[in-house]
Formats: sequence, C-alpha cells, structure tokens
Amino acid sequence: MKKLLDYIKLAVLLGGVLMGVQIPGLVDQYGSSLDSRVSESGNSIAEFQDDADKYYGGDINKLIAHYDNKSDPVIVSGGESIGALVSRNQYLAKAQREFHRSAYSAYIHVFISPVEEVRYDVWSNYTYKVILNGSAITIAIVSGLIALGLFELTFFLLGLALPVLSRSRYDVAAQRQDRR
Repeated sequence: MKKLLDYIKLAVLLGGVLMGVQIPGLVDQYGSSLDSRVSESGNSIAEFQDDADKYYGGDINKLIAHYDNKSDPVIVSGGESIGALVSRNQYLAKAQREFHRSAYSAYIHVFISPVEEVRYDVWSNYTYKVILNGSAITIAIVSGLIALGLFELTFFLLGLALPVLSRSRYDVAAQRQDRR
C-alpha cells in the first residue's frame, strides 16, 4: 500500500509540473493576443484621430463632442460609435501597459485582472507548448510542489477526520446498545 501511495504522489508531482510548465506559454499567448487587439483597436480609430489632429489639435474627445452637438441622429450615433472605439482602445492600451510593466506583472495581470474576452479567447483556443526558460522551470517546480503539498495535506486531514468519524459511529452504536 505504501508503494502505491508513493507512485500516486509521484504522479501528482509530475501532473503539477506539467501543468506549471504550461503557465508561461499561456501568459505568452495572452500577451500576443492582447498586443494584437491593441494594434487592431488603434487602427480602428486612426482615421478619426487624423481628423482630430487636423481640426482639434489632436483631441479626439473634441471631435466626439462635435458629433454629439449635431441634430442629425445618424451623426450623433456615429459620434457614440467613435467614443466606444476610443474607450475600448484606451482600456486595452491600459491593460497592455499593466501586462508589460515587468516580468511578473504579466502573470499577475493574466491571473488577477485580465481582459475577460482576451482571457476567454486564449483559454478556449490555447495550444499547448513548453517554453523552457528559468521562470518556466521555476513555475513548473513550484506548481508540482504545491500540488504535492495539497495532496499530502488532504491525506493528513483525512487521517485526522477518519478516527473521529469512526469514533462517533462507535459512540452512536454504543448509545443504541445502552438504550436496549
């Protein structure tokens, strides 16, 4: 039985390592997707930014206000669309800055405050890859040790709970015997 438990522990450790070695690839793929979206978003507002540069000293908000001040609902709706594009670009650019702030900020951004649609797309279209550099190896080892630690903790807690549970069953059976 001890030998079987040792093999299970080894499998848990290896599973944790294999999951951990995927994390840098996931973060890299998220960063590439985020960068692409920021670029595409910037291209979407480029023409409007050119108009803002020509007529409003580069202030795109003044251009949007110009659209909003018109009485034609089509033009007002166009201004709202431009505003939505600008807001999205600003949101994505801010997320990109947070992602690229440092080597570890990328991991914090992906797991704590990601752009949900980017995270969802990356997660659903993720292609498994192994990036072997120092941080990937460190993350893999730490993930394996965490998985093994959680496994050991689970068995430790079960070991504490089982005697208590079996004693309480015994106590209930003994109480039933005493009543008879």
